[in-house]
Amino acid sequence: MGNKKVKHKLNKKALLVILLTLYLIIMTFYYVFTMPIKSILINGNTLVSDSDIIKAANIGNYPSIFKVSSKSIINNVNKLNFIEEVDVSKSISGIITINVKESKVLFLNKLNNTYVLSNKEEINCSEVELNGIPTLVNYVPSDIYEDLIEKLSEIESDIISSISEIEYNPDIKDEVTINEGRFILRMNDGNHIYIDIVNFENLNKYKIIYSSLDEKGVLHLDVVYSENNTITFTSFAALAAQQNSEEGEDNELSQ
Repeated sequence: MGNKKVKHKLNKKALLVILLTLYLIIMTFYYVFTMPIKSILINGNTLVSDSDIIKAANIGNYPSIFKVSSKSIINNVNKLNFIEEVDVSKSISGIITINVKESKVLFLNKLNNTYVLSNKEEINCSEVELNGIPTLVNYVPSDIYEDLIEKLSEIESDIISSISEIEYNPDIKDEVTINEGRFILRMNDGNHIYIDIVNFENLNKYKIIYSSLDEKGVLHLDVVYSENNTITFTSFAALAAQQNSEEGEDNELSQ
């Protein structure tokens, strides 16, 4: 008895379902791949504007979100002044998020007219204008200058912005250098602070110290300070009285 050939009938409905499914999959991939950026979120920037970051990232025309390279965005945004770190993330909903970390602006170096950043970069003042930045008014030896940048980087931003001027002021007596790492800080509130590289972290306690002062004057933070130690502070009024007394004594001696 011969074998019978079985003819399989083409199931048109099943084929249609398969083709439709493939079409939907292909169109979904195409839509996702060509989907333009719908929204750009930028976080962490205060010095660099959103528009400058978008321009540097080259996404101002809202291209396809998945055709844009995250690595390219990171490399381009990192070239901007003040930008220290960049992170990019994308979502299936068309949102691209750029998180940046800016370097802290420490002071304006009056000698070369540059802003000095916490990452030790220097930016010419002609490129950007910033307010509330302390001014370094005189020359500092290179090794102490490097230490100053490192130490200021650890100080709270609101305290840095409360400094008006930074002056290198080594403690020298009878031509002998007692403390070569000393500075005097002239504060926006009128107080003067003596501080040195070794004890620079004491500056982070300035807000607490200031709240305990009744007068303006000179504060010495160039010594080890703790909450239990007495603060060395002399009011301007007391300094003026002392100076007048010394001048009176000199006049008496000269007569």
